[in-house]
Amino acid sequence: MGERGQRPDERGPDAGAGGEPDVVVVGAGMSGICMAIALKRAGIDSFEVLEQSSGVGGTWWDNTYPGAQCDVPSHLYSFSFDLKRDWTRVFAPSAEIQRYVEGVVARHGLARHLRLATRVASADYDATSGRWSVVTADGRTRRPRFLVLSLGPLSHPRLPDGIGAFRGEVMHTARWNHGYDFLGKRVALIGSAASAVQVVPHLAARAQQLSVFQRTPSWVVDRPDREYGALARALFSLPLAARLYRTWLYWRFEAHYSAFKGRGLMYRLLRHLAESHLAAQVPDPALRERLRPRYPLGCKRILISSDYYPALGRANVELVTQAASGFTADGVVAADGSVRSADAVVCATGFDTLDPLAELPIRGAGGRPLAEAWRDGPEAYLGITVAGFPNLFLLLGPNTGTGHTSVLIPIEAQARYVVACLREVQRRGARALDVRSEVMERHNADLQRRLARTVWASPACTSWYKTAAGRVLATYPGFISRYVLETRRPRFDHYRFEPAP
Repeated sequence: MGERGQRPDERGPDAGAGGEPDVVVVGAGMSGICMAIALKRAGIDSFEVLEQSSGVGGTWWDNTYPGAQCDVPSHLYSFSFDLKRDWTRVFAPSAEIQRYVEGVVARHGLARHLRLATRVASADYDATSGRWSVVTADGRTRRPRFLVLSLGPLSHPRLPDGIGAFRGEVMHTARWNHGYDFLGKRVALIGSAASAVQVVPHLAARAQQLSVFQRTPSWVVDRPDREYGALARALFSLPLAARLYRTWLYWRFEAHYSAFKGRGLMYRLLRHLAESHLAAQVPDPALRERLRPRYPLGCKRILISSDYYPALGRANVELVTQAASGFTADGVVAADGSVRSADAVVCATGFDTLDPLAELPIRGAGGRPLAEAWRDGPEAYLGITVAGFPNLFLLLGPNTGTGHTSVLIPIEAQARYVVACLREVQRRGARALDVRSEVMERHNADLQRRLARTVWASPACTSWYKTAAGRVLATYPGFISRYVLETRRPRFDHYRFEPAP
């Protein structure tokens, strides 16, 4: 969509009462698109999808850096109701996923519901009318009955403190400057996680000198990537074969969850694979030790790459095993005070993941800010509803992330759950529904008890999955099949329904 695809139709969706959409969905990434399709399939056509970017796709619209690629097998990374059977590789590059998302939008007739380049500035709940007041940056106000936030945890890039002092080229991997040529340049890359392992081989092949600042090493396993041959693509063109293969992938990756308990056969197997991969690709014992993690496998994201370690072994690449603590006009200062000169700084520094809604003022019943309700960290019931915020729904909310399988699986489950709630409000003729606070508290206490038995809660691990106080807020403590079952049929006794006036 936008400048990379067809622009949306300017005709608006069928309006609800008073000409307002019944539902506003904020965000047109994978979760927002899934939500829009779920609404249409349920016969709800009065909705708008507001997206601040000029195109759909979310993560895949933003991340176009060289080497950007999904770390879930392609055939597990498409919606179950719109399978893509003609993937070109085992692990799809970002451009191919972006084309898939744009195709989904076209096939399901979502263009007329999309409002691109439309940033939401605030959202306030009006208890009298039972409607949300959603104000966009252009000053327009929408008053939907239901508000769905699908911003995702990877939507706000984070830059290092003090980087404004650097006068050379600065870019975040999620804001790539394709007009900048790295050939022959001195480059400093800050970070050693998911985007770093994908972009380092490209930078190493072009830069005169590449300094990679690694605060902590990551566990890395081999990426068994390849192009699909003619025979495989012919087989996958058969709907039944593609469906069976996807089912096999689902259960194969579902089994990986047991590794996140930090013990058992699967944990030992994955650790052996990572150790063997490191030993095979890094012959220098000194470099190998600097790349060996000292924390349990899985407490940070497990990375997959076959060319990251070899790139670090190149003569023009230096691994700096220190944090970048500051910047000069033409260099990066390491924690020990030494400086690496640079023409360009690439920030593979991740996102504000624990609270992606921090920059969006949201006020619920009685004008209470969501920031106040979440002062000790974000929490929700099933990661979807928040007590005191009627008719508000989250997609990919707190404790719904997964480290072992496709994120599209919980997204589809959440979209179905939201539709069921909307239908129940309408069936009862109610004004709003609001999850009971005691239900949400009980649910989150149970989550934290279960999370305490996983590697994510290990004292030896610090990660974006948890707060400085040790509360794990990002991941779901269980097989994703369990989450799908938990959200299959909403427990409406867990909600209060406000009667219509």
